[in-house]
Amino acid sequence: MDPLKKIRSLTTDIGIYQHGKLDKPAPEFGYAIEDQARALIVADSFGDEKLKNIYLDFILRAQTTDGLLYHFFYENNNGKGSFRNYENNQDSYNINIKEAYGITLWALLSVKVYENNNFKKIIENLIIDARKWTSPRAISAALLGLLNLDEQHSLEDELKIKLHNLYLNTHSSDWMWFENYLVYANAIIPWALWEVYLRRKCKTSFEIAEKTTRFLIKECQENGIPAPVGNKGWYFRDGEKALYDQQPIDAAYMVCCLEKAYYATKDDLYKDQAENWYRWFFGNNINGISLVDENFACYDGLTPEGVNLNQGAESNICFLMAFLVAKRLGISAYPGNQ
Repeated sequence: MDPLKKIRSLTTDIGIYQHGKLDKPAPEFGYAIEDQARALIVADSFGDEKLKNIYLDFILRAQTTDGLLYHFFYENNNGKGSFRNYENNQDSYNINIKEAYGITLWALLSVKVYENNNFKKIIENLIIDARKWTSPRAISAALLGLLNLDEQHSLEDELKIKLHNLYLNTHSSDWMWFENYLVYANAIIPWALWEVYLRRKCKTSFEIAEKTTRFLIKECQENGIPAPVGNKGWYFRDGEKALYDQQPIDAAYMVCCLEKAYYATKDDLYKDQAENWYRWFFGNNINGISLVDENFACYDGLTPEGVNLNQGAESNICFLMAFLVAKRLGISAYPGNQ
């Protein structure tokens, strides 16, 4: 079985389509920069140079006149297309584009193209912009990239301290977190701090990573079964946690976070939890239903009715991130009959 089969089917010479309609690409929704970046990390991990070069080329062509990046690319009827940004709510756009920038910086530094003159300017501009970021998810993604550099960058400490301060200014004895809510991609934040500890032996990062990881494990389960926060309402402090729709990105990032927690502590609890969360994709969830089909493609979410039968880029790329962790930890990467 080719684990990359699904993302190959979503990828054209331009890049990877953002969304799918059932098991087919949905070209009308175009391409998003963060999908190219995450797909770049996965393609590099699998050693697929063809896919890697497609995603790198997309990022290169997405440069704006101010040296940063467009968020989307849409094709038109004459076989060409154009890059563009959000035209909706400005606050929402600012949050989303900064997180997309963080993921792109993570990807470019992970695949070590910072000595490539074609990408040097993009990386420099993203680093300059990152000094202004306040989103903990954008900051965490950037940190995961910066920790790949041969020499420690001054931005690394700035971003690490921002995460420390977000936690110190927000947490309480019953809410061990960086914000007053749990929404999407939560686990990337402690994941980044575990990585800071593994690379730099920062004790504060270790302590915060451990408390917040255990908080996520506790809050994101139902009767011992992994239950990511649903996007139909999220989970606000002192409020009720939304059970649906649960997203593959949340389960995948938890698996990645727990891998780093295991490496940092050698505590089998984290390895066991990584397996528990990986199996969310294969039916260890509150619906008892697999989100992975017979072709090893991942559905877009867990819904009250079962699963969202669309198969988009984010879901499948993130699933492959979890798949790679399972292989590294010696967890059965094909549970059940897969």
